Amino acid sequence: MDGLTALLTASFSQLDPFRFGLILLVIFGGGLVKGAIGFGFPLVTTPLTSALWDPRHAVLLITLASLTNNVGVVARGGGRSRTFRRIVLLMAGLLFGTVGGALMLASAPASALSVVVGGAALTFAGIATFKPDLAVPPHLERYLALPMGVLGGLLGGSTSISGPFIASYTHALKLSKREFVFFLSLLYLVGATTQTLSYATLGLFDAATVVAGLISIVPNMFGVWVGFRVQDRIDHELFRKLVVAVIGVSGASLVVRGLWR
Repeated sequence: MDGLTALLTASFSQLDPFRFGLILLVIFGGGLVKGAIGFGFPLVTTPLTSALWDPRHAVLLITLASLTNNVGVVARGGGRSRTFRRIVLLMAGLLFGTVGGALMLASAPASALSVVVGGAALTFAGIATFKPDLAVPPHLERYLALPMGVLGGLLGGSTSISGPFIASYTHALKLSKREFVFFLSLLYLVGATTQTLSYATLGLFDAATVVAGLISIVPNMFGVWVGFRVQDRIDHELFRKLVVAVIGVSGASLVVRGLWR
C-alpha cells in the first residue's frame, strides 16, 4: 500500500488538487456536450486538459473518458443495418489509422502534440462554421470513406481528436439525428477501444492516468446525463455554435502554447 501511495504521489507531482479538480470539471462539461449533441467530447476536453496537464497525459486520460461515455451513448441504440454498411470502410480506416496514431503519440514531443491538438480543434471549428451543409455525394462514398477513416484514426490515435475527419464526414452523410448520434458514437467507441489497447500495449499508461480515469467516470457520466436533458431544452443550432466557439478558442490557445515552448 505504501508503495502504491508513493507511486501515485510521484505521478501526480506536477498536478496539484486544484488543477485536477479543474480537469474533472472539464470532463463533466465535455460529457454534457457529448450528451447534448452526440459529439465534441475530445474536441472540448483535450485542449483544455492539455493546458492543465501535459498533452500526453491529457490524450491518455481523455481516451479513457471517451471509452466510458461512448459506451453509454451506443447502449441507447438507434442505428440501422443499411446505414452501418455505409460506414464499414470508414470504420476499417479508423482502426488502421488509430494504431499508427498511437505509435506517433509514443514518440512525439509535447510541444508538437499541443500544436496538432490545437490545429485539429481549429480545423473542425472552421468546417463547422463555414461548411455546415457539406454533403458527401453518394457515388463518392466508397472512395472517400477509407482515407477519411485513416486520417481520422491517425489524428485520433495521436491526439484523441478524430472529429475533424470522422464527425465532418459522418455529418455530411445527412443521417437522421438519432442515427448520426448513434453511428458517430459507435465510431468513436471503436476508435477509443483501439486507442486504449494500443496505448496499453505500448506501455503508455501510468498509475496517475488510470486513477484519474477511474475518478473521472462519475463527473463524465453525470455530464452525459445532464446533456441528454439539455438536448430537449435548448435550441440545437445555438448550442452547436456555442460549442464551436469553445473549440475554436481552446484550440487557438493550445496552438499558441505549443509554438511558444
